[in-house]
Amino acid sequence: MGSLKIVLQPSPYPIVKGTQTNLKISFYQKGTSTLQPHIYYDVAIYSAGKKLFDAVTQAGYIGNVWLHSAEGTITIPYTFREPGVYSVNVTLFGILFIPVNPESALFKLNIT
Repeated sequence: MGSLKIVLQPSPYPIVKGTQTNLKISFYQKGTSTLQPHIYYDVAIYSAGKKLFDAVTQAGYIGNVWLHSAEGTITIPYTFREPGVYSVNVTLFGILFIPVNPESALFKLNIT
């Protein structure tokens, strides 16, 4: 990703199908270990090209609305129901209350 470094940490790890997994996502200032406050984002989970989860939709928003994190870290609870390869797409829409060109980071998770 261009503007920030995004780190995904699933817990528990390895991920167990049928058990809630907490996907901790941290947004770091590029080249540092400093969390970037006030980011606007969305998180989507896909399997075989099909969207299974979208954080903005899950929160009840419709349209061009994004979620906000004041701290620069978020935790998304999700239960992977079946084994397989899943994609977690984290999209950044704004930093410090200023919109940016959307940037995405894609993570692959293998659930057994």
